[in-house]
Amino acid sequence: MSRLSSRFRRAGMVAILTAMQCVGAMATYPAAAAADARMLLQRQDGFVDACGAIVFYETIGQGRPLLVFHGGPGVPHGYFLPYLLPLAKQHRLVFIDERGGGRSQRLTDVKQYTLDAMACDADAVRRALGLPVTDVLGHSFGGILAQAYAIKYPATVRRLVLAGTGSSAERVNADFKTIKDSLEPTLLKQILAFEAEGIVGADGAQLPEYRKLADQAELPYNYVVRPPTWDDRGEAVGWDVLNQMWGSRSDFHIDGNLTDFDFVPQLRKLSIQTLIIFGDHDLVSTTTANQTHAALRNSRVVIVPHSGHMIFVDQNDAFMKTVASFLDD
Repeated sequence: MSRLSSRFRRAGMVAILTAMQCVGAMATYPAAAAADARMLLQRQDGFVDACGAIVFYETIGQGRPLLVFHGGPGVPHGYFLPYLLPLAKQHRLVFIDERGGGRSQRLTDVKQYTLDAMACDADAVRRALGLPVTDVLGHSFGGILAQAYAIKYPATVRRLVLAGTGSSAERVNADFKTIKDSLEPTLLKQILAFEAEGIVGADGAQLPEYRKLADQAELPYNYVVRPPTWDDRGEAVGWDVLNQMWGSRSDFHIDGNLTDFDFVPQLRKLSIQTLIIFGDHDLVSTTTANQTHAALRNSRVVIVPHSGHMIFVDQNDAFMKTVASFLDD
């Protein structure tokens, strides 16, 4: 037998002894615990061929479904996470990237970016998932969409949560005018100078310099505690959606196809139980919230103290308890 063969034989004996030692060691440990499926929160995502646009959705949790509409328009739904996760213990959260934003389809014809089309998309997701009736939560622009959805499909909505939003362009514009009028003079002068020359660049996006000024002006109304440290996920804003629907001349006034929206007359016809919730330092004023409250006969208003527009970030516990109590009452 060659030296090479002898060496392999010795190595094999070492391997056998080592394996026997490992087996002996494993025998001293208790058996692995059985999996407990009750601890797992179910997650699913996919795409729905909706109303002329392919729409991305993500569901988390189990229980009574809750459709969640994000703000923007034109941003992804990801800013809700991880803040809304506590609701997933008792509810199946159904997030949607509205057409033109997130992972949903960008459309060449920007005239197809409308509230009616977005409401139709959301209902297509509901039907695709086989959900006869859902609760609906909308934040900021998502609250505007939630109202449009409830008006168009009232029989499919059990309860409605409107967070940091308004029911008419007139009131939203009035709130932004109040914010703009209260700005420090130098900051206001810079913003007005950009708006006079144009705030959208050749690429269709807001000019970075203007966006920085607008963020500075709106920051005290978005967060009271402190802004979160967002990770850089590389998700692009759907500027064509924002420009078409909200507007392209100012961040502080609606001049897109939402310019004349007014849900108040139609809200008076609804009997859906509704929670109207906003922060005491919100972009939305008490007057705007009360306009919605007066129109919806089965509504209640909750003002969350020490909170801005991002209520669920600033005061997560208070927001979660209020919303969960309303949905489960």
